[in-house]
Amino acid sequence: MTDFEHSTGLYRAELESLASGKDIFDHYDFTRAPKGTKDAPCVVTSEMEYRVVGVTDPDDDSIVIWGRLEEGKGPMLIGDEWFVHKRVGGGGAH
Repeated sequence: MTDFEHSTGLYRAELESLASGKDIFDHYDFTRAPKGTKDAPCVVTSEMEYRVVGVTDPDDDSIVIWGRLEEGKGPMLIGDEWFVHKRVGGGGAH
C-alpha cells in the first residue's frame, strides 16, 4: 500500500491537494490575489460587526497601517488598497 492509501486527516488533504496541483500550505497565496480597488475592494469577512485590518506600508514593510472596517459602511482605503467588511455567520456575543 502507498502513503496515500494509508493517509488520513490533514495529511490526506495535503496529498489530495498536491495531486490536483494545489498546495493547501501555500502561505503566500494571498500575494497573488488582485489588489482591492475602490470599485472592486477586497472583501473581509467577520462574524462581528467590525474587523481590524493591517496593511504593510508599500515603501517600508516594517510599518503597518491599521484600519477598522465596519458593517454597512462602504469601501475604505487602508494603505494603498481598498477593503470592505462583509458580516457572515450568526454574529456571536459582543
